[in-house]
Amino acid sequence: MFDIELVLPFSLGIVTAINPCGFAMLPTWLGYFIGRDTADNQARPEQVIRGLFVSLILTTTFVGVFGFLGFVISHLVNEETIAQKTPWITVILGALLIPYGFSLLFKNNQKKVFLLNRRGPASNEMLSVIGFGVSYAVVSVGCSAPLFLLQISGSFSREGIFEGTIIFLTYALGLGAVVTVSTLSLALARGGLVRNVRKVLPYVDLIGALSLMVGGAYLFIYGIYEIRTLNSPGSGTNQIVEKINDLQSHLTIWISEVGGLEVGLALWLIVLTFIIWGLSPAFTGIAKKAIRFSFLGIWLLVEGVLYKGTLVVRPVINLFSKWPERAFNWFEEPKRWAVLLEIIASGVLLSIIFLSCVAFFKEKNK
Repeated sequence: MFDIELVLPFSLGIVTAINPCGFAMLPTWLGYFIGRDTADNQARPEQVIRGLFVSLILTTTFVGVFGFLGFVISHLVNEETIAQKTPWITVILGALLIPYGFSLLFKNNQKKVFLLNRRGPASNEMLSVIGFGVSYAVVSVGCSAPLFLLQISGSFSREGIFEGTIIFLTYALGLGAVVTVSTLSLALARGGLVRNVRKVLPYVDLIGALSLMVGGAYLFIYGIYEIRTLNSPGSGTNQIVEKINDLQSHLTIWISEVGGLEVGLALWLIVLTFIIWGLSPAFTGIAKKAIRFSFLGIWLLVEGVLYKGTLVVRPVINLFSKWPERAFNWFEEPKRWAVLLEIIASGVLLSIIFLSCVAFFKEKNK
């Protein structure tokens, strides 16, 4: 059952996180998350717990909305009716995110915008994350709902309640892998930067604000595009939407070539690494050693025994070893999406190395 029934929903969950309709929602979510400062000065364990908490809430909300959608379509309305309404929600959401990004950019006193309040207690943050999860799911309906209804929601009638529940949870694990590894990366990175290099904080806030504005603008454009396509199927294309769809298609093809199971397991291994590293300061003595040995055992079993180093280690080595060749190819066809992504990745990596060195020497000179 594992090879046949669960790999597909797991892969679908990963692909759903980067679906064309909601493609801007993941970076927009990360921009919103990095723009919040409710836990900047907390210790590393608290940063990890917060990142896990919001990732769980976001993922649960997303799959909950899709599950509710499956029930509604099965008993109340048809899929076409929902598909005609969701583009308007996409337009409204995009129109709300743009001014919210401006408010972060110019440091105004933000009020709630679609449940997106910047500061406040944990209960308010949970409402904000739920609002984002609902938004993420709604704008993804047009692209992801058909496959979800066929492969995931339909499994309850085909396989039964118990098997359908397992397939549903496997789908959530795939989606959660992308959301969690992204959120935890930012939680740990931002927390470390704020504590060690305070001068970089304005730039971090700037990135968050710009992500919200760009994501909101894309959602607005995509919503208009969907409405126009529904009303006039032969009305033409949109260059911006085409470019984003092209990028998403490349990512989807790459996931299918590598294998959804392999990509998902690699992501969850990275999540596990972040959790162990992040929570280790909270443990001492035997407990700390037990956690480290357990962590090492999992890595050796999955990466060493099952995949012979091909899951994470070899791809990372190949990536860095071939990077000079990739950089040389930037000038041959600079308009390719891969070039833009590689330049951004290079800039982020160099920035992290530079800031880490600054923080190291700053601590050493104290």
